[in-house]
Amino acid sequence: MRPPREDTEPWYKQFWPWFLISLPLSVVIASLVTINIAIESDDGLVSDDYYKEGLAIHKNADSAARAKVLGIVGSLRYDADTGAITLALDQPFPGDAALSLQVTHPTLPDQDQSIQLSRLDEDRFAGRLEPLGPGNWKLALRPADRSWRVEGRLLQPGSSEARLD
Repeated sequence: MRPPREDTEPWYKQFWPWFLISLPLSVVIASLVTINIAIESDDGLVSDDYYKEGLAIHKNADSAARAKVLGIVGSLRYDADTGAITLALDQPFPGDAALSLQVTHPTLPDQDQSIQLSRLDEDRFAGRLEPLGPGNWKLALRPADRSWRVEGRLLQPGSSEARLD
């Protein structure tokens, strides 16, 4: 019979106790990091008043249908260096009303912009935006009375033109 083995090193100098301690310790650290991310990050996708937004969907559908009846379509050109916007409608725009362009980011509401476009001639308008960051930007064009609406998408970086219909 062999004599029992004697460890000459203390426990804190051996591998297995540290390995067993590291498993739950890594879970605690990962939990603290996750809690920190949840507290510090802003959830920009949640709406404060989802009911009113749901009702607004019907109004938006009506305004899009009105634009289709009026035949309002066009193309928008964006210069990323200067922020210049040029809108060319396919047919002359009736009336003297200014047009409003709303540019929204899909997840970062603090980067959304809204500008008034000035008339250059009967079917062209121009304006200037702050530089757009990367993303698939949603464009919405409306007159001052909000009677109709056309929409489009502008992918940044990469695309400098968008179709609004």
